[in-house]
Amino acid sequence: MLFEVRCPGCGVRGWCPCPACVEALVPAPPLGFSAAAAGAASVGVLFSYEGVARDFVHALKFRRERHIARWLGAALAANAPAGVGAVTWAPTTPSRRRRRGFDQGEVLARATARCLGVPAPRLLRRTSEGSQRGLSREERLERPAFAALRPPGTGTGVLVVDDVLTTGATANAAARALLRGGAAAVDVLTFARVVTES
Repeated sequence: MLFEVRCPGCGVRGWCPCPACVEALVPAPPLGFSAAAAGAASVGVLFSYEGVARDFVHALKFRRERHIARWLGAALAANAPAGVGAVTWAPTTPSRRRRRGFDQGEVLARATARCLGVPAPRLLRRTSEGSQRGLSREERLERPAFAALRPPGTGTGVLVVDDVLTTGATANAAARALLRGGAAAVDVLTFARVVTES
């Protein structure tokens, strides 16, 4: 039985994703905080987490359509800063990994690293099991969620990739943990950002 590829945005056969859905992606507006505030050299986001971008993330995260990770990784790699020596991810909670059968951050990091031609080592571990879902920005920022597992290598610049940026708390915690663990520089790049009206 052959696996039929469908666009995760509209379901059209033979495309992943289709050109119309790629065209429908909405670029993310500027961030409301500086990269330095997140502890990173840069924080970048490609698209607003709405419409097709949300469909793409849900396809990977909840419908296990891992084939979209190739395209997401290529999009992230095309926008990665120069000098990246390794790509890593902020690991999801163990309970979510068990429930989904994989960590979407790891899948995304490995796809991005493949496009960049660099390694994708697991450099972070969670220091708490609790989910940040539903917490305020202040509550998220108070919870240090990660610690470095090992040094990334002398002089290595690390790119942390993620599917969705909400408050920046995950980016902040991951960047700070990697810098404490010996990374020369940390950049953060996410596929989409939750945009709230202020």
